[in-house]
Amino acid sequence: MGDVRVRLRGGPEDGREISVAADASGMPVPRVTLPARRAHGSPGAADQHAPLLAYERRRSASDGVWEFGFVGTETD
Repeated sequence: MGDVRVRLRGGPEDGREISVAADASGMPVPRVTLPARRAHGSPGAADQHAPLLAYERRRSASDGVWEFGFVGTETD
């Protein structure tokens, strides 16, 4: 196992690249959730009650980076 680079598509994090865990076959996890960032305040800070942004694995792009598509928000 290791990490895989993924590019987020759609939603508020469109275009952002992050690393996610990979399984034994080298595929990234099927779904990631990220805290929504606040519009104001310190960069990257998340509100305690902000929703989580959900992205799901779609495909591997021609450059080898996996793409994850925005599927909505979740609350904790």
